[in-house]
Amino acid sequence: MKDRFTIRKCILSILCCLGVVACAQAQEFRFTTSVSSNTVSQDEPFQIQFMLENGVNIASFTPPSFKDFEVLQGPSQMQGQSIFNGKRSEYIALSYVLQPKRVGNFTIPGAQARVNGSLVKSNPVLIEVRKGNAQAQAPQATPPPVGHRDRSSGGEELPEGVLRKGEDINAKLKKNIFLKVDVDKTDLYEGDQLTVTYKLYTRLPTNSSVTKVPAFKGFSAKDIELPNPPQATEERINGIPFKVFTIRKTLLFPLQSGTLDLDPVEVNNEVRLVKLVSGKQSKAKDQFDDFFNDPAFKDPFFDDFFNRPEVEYEDVPYKIQSTPIKVNVKPLPAEGKPASFNGAVGHFNMTATVDKTKLSTDDALTLKVTISGQGNVNLLNSPKVEVPTGFEKYDPKTTDDIEKNSNPLTGSRQFEYVLMPQEAGQHTIPAVEFSYFDPSANSYKTLRSEPFVINITQGKRIKEDKHDFSVGKNELVKIDTGLHKWSKKQGWLITSAWFYILLLLPLLIAGGLILYKRKQDYNITNAALLKHRYANKVALKRLELAARYLKEGKDKSFYEETSRAVWGYLSHKLKIPFADLSKQLVQEKLSARQINGSNTSDLFELIDNCEMALYAPSHNNNKMQGTYTQAVNIITNLEDALKN
Repeated sequence: MKDRFTIRKCILSILCCLGVVACAQAQEFRFTTSVSSNTVSQDEPFQIQFMLENGVNIASFTPPSFKDFEVLQGPSQMQGQSIFNGKRSEYIALSYVLQPKRVGNFTIPGAQARVNGSLVKSNPVLIEVRKGNAQAQAPQATPPPVGHRDRSSGGEELPEGVLRKGEDINAKLKKNIFLKVDVDKTDLYEGDQLTVTYKLYTRLPTNSSVTKVPAFKGFSAKDIELPNPPQATEERINGIPFKVFTIRKTLLFPLQSGTLDLDPVEVNNEVRLVKLVSGKQSKAKDQFDDFFNDPAFKDPFFDDFFNRPEVEYEDVPYKIQSTPIKVNVKPLPAEGKPASFNGAVGHFNMTATVDKTKLSTDDALTLKVTISGQGNVNLLNSPKVEVPTGFEKYDPKTTDDIEKNSNPLTGSRQFEYVLMPQEAGQHTIPAVEFSYFDPSANSYKTLRSEPFVINITQGKRIKEDKHDFSVGKNELVKIDTGLHKWSKKQGWLITSAWFYILLLLPLLIAGGLILYKRKQDYNITNAALLKHRYANKVALKRLELAARYLKEGKDKSFYEETSRAVWGYLSHKLKIPFADLSKQLVQEKLSARQINGSNTSDLFELIDNCEMALYAPSHNNNKMQGTYTQAVNIITNLEDALKN
């Protein structure tokens, strides 16, 4: 009893821990510290940032002690949200600009914040301070930080987020928030890569959301994944610093020539401006308390105004869109275009290999053509492969391997051809030829492989000529129109067998109805048992026959019976008529019952292997044994999954 209690206690503890971990992952809350550089010189300022991601009910924030550093600027605050793959994320970041006071290794502790009633702490960071040069250590005159009073001149410089008296709000927003589209080229060839980047520039505290994305009509598009939440960078325009957020970065490949338009992107902004209100008595307050107690956006960037006359905030909606861009797409030159060109544009290499050069008419030959390089890899068409009359060619299987977030687009596409030999002898597969257009050289280039000499021996399978089944098959059977003799015998009804059959017919009908009703009740109460029994019947009947063919070495009969077993099981279990069975319909039925993953992938892999073996038979007892074992496991796993 004591051991049972201990085991039960351990299980409950593990479940509680898993629940806590699951809740933490579901919330996706993070509180992190980051610095612009972990190694700085004594005279070099650097930035430290504390970021709260997906925080709920933030009540307070306490920065760490910067005792070994001088605070040059801050805290400056940034708040925003992003939507990536339908998932919304919100973040708040506070930044300081620090400068070391002396040389050495220093650890800046993490900041503290109270989130949803709990005290959380960010990670500490290590800063290595090296000795700077003499020139840099000389005192220099630096302009006062933005948002602070310039007491030396007696004047006053206000941040951009402060709305001055009589100032035009629209003009202020237009000057400090805008969108920009960067393209690496506006004149290119059809099929060549164009990189377009949409950026949001702002100097004001704003909560932004993208409401319209470009459609890229006339292009094939591939997006580059961006950080989530988006990370701000800084750019200077006419000497003025702006925070920059990359909204979208896309690789475009024009599908037609002419003048094509890049549609604008639209962004809705909720801008918070500070208004100075005179005639009100100010009161001392903690800027961080004000910031965190206010559920709306309150920027500590304006901390210099909290001890001045009382301030008010005004939330201003501001909708902006980027400027449409026109791109001139030139058609590919007709002069010098090779016959093997099928639309590839970029810089490519090609390899072509065969898996064997000696085989029989019972085997299959695989020809693999791999094209790799930079360009429109995702749009490459299969090169034309000429085969001798002694082979039968099937449609190629395509496999892509594209590097993630590569710019220019880089990767490879492999085409796998299955060739079935029909005649014995020596045959030569001509060289595979692939041509592409090189936009940098403004010319076409052609790649060729070596020809392949294949030696084929006669196997068990002999090539048969096609039969004409129409000869003699359209003749109608002669209709006999003559009269047949018939006679009628009359007797007593009571002596006829029909009399007793009709007499017993009501009893037989009643008995049949009772048996039918009992059978229906049995089916209803034992549905799960019957399903299991039907599945065992499929496995024992058809797979047992397939095992017999496996022992006898009958390849074709084995794969036919295995294929019938799998398709028959799916027809019975999923209630699909056998004539309507297809991979797509089976996938939909299994998905409706929430059966995915390895069950479905292994099932379709087994069906494809059986079909390929029927088209290209090759005696391999180990492969057949593996197919039989795989079929039994798949049917057993599906039976368990469907019962649940």
